[in-house]
Amino acid sequence: MGAGMNELVDLTAPRTWFGALVKGSIFLVLIHLLNYGVTVGLRGVPYSIDADFMPTMVIALPFIAMIMAVMRHQHTLQAKLTILASTDMLTGLPNRRAFLSRTTEVTRGGQAGALMLLDADHFKKVNDTYGHAVGDVCLIAIAKRLRANLRSCDLVGRLGGEEFSIFMPGIGAAQALVIGNRLCTAIGVAQDGLDRNIEVTLSIGAVFCDTQTPFDKLMAKADAALYRAKAEGRARMVLWA
Repeated sequence: MGAGMNELVDLTAPRTWFGALVKGSIFLVLIHLLNYGVTVGLRGVPYSIDADFMPTMVIALPFIAMIMAVMRHQHTLQAKLTILASTDMLTGLPNRRAFLSRTTEVTRGGQAGALMLLDADHFKKVNDTYGHAVGDVCLIAIAKRLRANLRSCDLVGRLGGEEFSIFMPGIGAAQALVIGNRLCTAIGVAQDGLDRNIEVTLSIGAVFCDTQTPFDKLMAKADAALYRAKAEGRARMVLWA
């Protein structure tokens, strides 16, 4: 479906039954005016409410109801597809495309803050030892930890694999350090069939965003800081400087 058709559906599709009633009534009025124009303007016949208006409304009403129902379903389906296209299905977080798009938009709007790249430590070992199903449980636990420690205005997403990213607008160095250290603490993951919890830690590379630096360069700096965090022993946050 093209962009123009999407806009047309978004404009005309009813969101509620009240909206369907209002927009259906508008369609009926338009049909009435069209019927009036054909009867009087083209045929030159006097217009009769009984002979022209009522039969037209009776015939048109079921079709209008059907069109409203189809368009309402189309709008709902379109909204669901938009969510699916921007969401990581395993964790429920925004996916890479959605996170980068939203964060780029915010930083271009002049919003400074802290950008963090987070990577689960030794995650390949978890998959190799316990299997990918247990690895998926660990990723879900990481997403839960991130949500629990962020503000409603913060942006978070799963970039792919075991890598996540956070953008926290308007945050200072001291607060970023507190949040980063909290996120680095071990996450205990319980799993049936295991005699003990699996512990997963995160390494974090962080950079403070300004409004002049392109976002791709900020990502590169955060990635360099993440590499240092891995090299210095993991389970820690390193701020790019």
